Amino acid sequence: MSRAWRSLRVRLAVLGFLAIYLPVLLLYGVTAYTEYDATTEVINGVEITTYSNVTWSPWVTGTVLALAPGSAYLAWWWSGRAVRRYEAMYERLRHAADAQRRLIEETSHELRIPLSVLATNAEVLLAHPAPTLEVYRDGLERSGRAATRLRAVIDELLVDARGRARTIDRQPADVAALVRAVVDDARVVAAPGGVTVTVTAPPRVVAAVDEATVRRAAANLLDNAVRHAPPGSVVDVMLERHESDRRGDVLAIVVTDHGPGIPSAELAHVFEPFWHGDGRDGPGTGLGLPIARQIALAHGGDITLTSPGPAGDGCVAELTLRG
Repeated sequence: MSRAWRSLRVRLAVLGFLAIYLPVLLLYGVTAYTEYDATTEVINGVEITTYSNVTWSPWVTGTVLALAPGSAYLAWWWSGRAVRRYEAMYERLRHAADAQRRLIEETSHELRIPLSVLATNAEVLLAHPAPTLEVYRDGLERSGRAATRLRAVIDELLVDARGRARTIDRQPADVAALVRAVVDDARVVAAPGGVTVTVTAPPRVVAAVDEATVRRAAANLLDNAVRHAPPGSVVDVMLERHESDRRGDVLAIVVTDHGPGIPSAELAHVFEPFWHGDGRDGPGTGLGLPIARQIALAHGGDITLTSPGPAGDGCVAELTLRG
């Protein structure tokens, strides 16, 4: 009983039931009797009337008893509506706290690796008995790679934090022009590795989206594809628009690469922060896909990632948005 009473809904339901049913009981006490005997006496000059043989109306009594379960149901329904908003808020806060805790733990682990490399590398160089120019060069190169990775992680974390804090500002934008601009930037990065990036899109696709965040999401998908694409291969980018329901049309940005692919057992983990997969620990931070998915979800869409063939057949990433 004590555990049940700690429930906010139970307490509100009891209060609601009393608020509904007590007036009924008071009214019943005043109007329930229909026949009675009255005796009047004069005592010390004051008339005093005494009632006896009171007959209670069965109809009124039955009505009052019938109202009890209805009042209880109404109070329970009302209490559920009242606490639903608080329960939803509590769940959101609990989910946010859990996500923040996991992110802190994962970030600590991810930052500890390059920091350890920097510290260990400095100790090795300082303790070297006869350092040469080549020894210093190798040490500085290792430190440079660790510092680059550290900076990339911090940059992605800042982008993630800003994305969580900002409100999506939907404005009409040409998504086709946005995708072409992202492809142009990716071609600069892909050219040294001999990777070709192609784009297929209508001349103009105007939709109400947050242009800055959608550009970031598309860039993250394309950067991920280019980094895993083998030399001489092609990364295809396609923009499609599908008519949907009254909630709006659906835009789909599909990025296809022909890299190593992802085993089906690992596909469920690709949106976990800092996840790289077996044998895929490369220059990426592991935050690109999670950030892109947050942006897609904020636009009423999602991201799906499939690896349609055997290993080496690449991946297909599809980002959907409701515009």
